This record gives sequence, structure tokens and C-alpha cells, in this order.
Amino acid sequence: MSDQPDDRELEEEIRRAAARLDPVPPELTAAAVDAFAFRDLDAELAELAFDSLLDADPATLVRGSAGPRLVSFTAGELSIDIEVAGAGPDRQLMGQIMPPGPVRVEFRRRDGATTSTEADELGRFSAASLRPGPLSLRVSGAAGQPRPAVVTDWLSI
Repeated sequence: MSDQPDDRELEEEIRRAAARLDPVPPELTAAAVDAFAFRDLDAELAELAFDSLLDADPATLVRGSAGPRLVSFTAGELSIDIEVAGAGPDRQLMGQIMPPGPVRVEFRRRDGATTSTEADELGRFSAASLRPGPLSLRVSGAAGQPRPAVVTDWLSI
């Protein structure tokens, strides 16, 4: 028999100390609950492939954006390319779905608000006057066009 505490006891002691000394911020917990509640079990998750903000020179970020933000997501053969522009109270978003075709694009907010548009035959879509904050896109077949749904991860615009 050992004088050492059981690993489970030690782990529980560390959890209690962390909860007391460095608790999870309530807004982080709320965001996690909201994101889980807004999941789409039938949709495939598109992975972030490129974000110009992540590849930007740190000096540029201090002085402000040098131009529009470019973001790409992929899910299998599908790619979703978007450009986010604007500052202040509104953002504009332009995008293209590849391979092209008529699809429905929903702009989802964490508060449950959604707006949608239809992409044209070339896969192009746009949205104006979007307020800053977390946004996720859901791409599905347009009316009469069966296509599996794809959702992007949350993106702060």
C-alpha cells in the first residue's frame, strides 16, 4: 500500500482548486451552451481552411485591417469562400460556393437569429448590414435542389 493519493482523488482535488482559483467565465459557459444548442446533427461541419486574419502581420492588426478579411471553409469537395468587409456597426459579406450551383445560404447568429439568401448559378451570394459578432453559415440545397447541409464553424465578423 502506498502513501501516495489515488490518481482520482488527486484529479478531483486539482479540479476543486481550479474551480476556486480560476473559474470558467460565465460568458464562456453561456457561449458553449448556445453553440451546442444551435448544432445541426444532419449537417456536415466545414473546416476552416484559410483565414487572412490569422495569417496577417501582427503590426497590421495593431493599426487596423489592411483590407477585407478573406476566409475559406472546406467540407469534402465543397468549398465556401467569403470576404468580410466593413467596420463600425455593419459588416458586408460576399461569398462563393464551389462547386457552383443554386444553394440556400443561412447566416446564423448565436442568439438564434438567422437571415438567408440564395446563391446564384455560379455559387455567388452576399449579405449586407450584418452586425459584428459570431456568425456561422449553413449551406443547403435550394428549393427543389437536394443537397446535404454543411455548416461552418463560428466566425467572429
